[in-house]
Amino acid sequence: MKKIEGLFEVIDSFVIRRKNEFYLIGRIKEGVAKKTWFINVPLSGSLAITLRISEIEEVEFTSESDKYILLVVGGDNETLDLLMGLHIGSELLNITIDGED
Repeated sequence: MKKIEGLFEVIDSFVIRRKNEFYLIGRIKEGVAKKTWFINVPLSGSLAITLRISEIEEVEFTSESDKYILLVVGGDNETLDLLMGLHIGSELLNITIDGED
């Protein structure tokens, strides 16, 4: 079992295909997230895919005083299609140091 370093509350996710990047926007609820660590996306009760965090950005909206975190994950077209098909949003995801690309 991987040690959980943080919990990320995903609000929504999206892709920018021109950049081959998938984005998860949300908040760190516990712990920390660092570049090169992994976000764990459950597929079923015992199966999850791990996504390597390539960038972390702070996001501000004009209509809100809260700041959000944007986690960036790189991927090819097939990976981006898979991630978009998972409809990742409104969920809590584990952050770990270990994972598989």
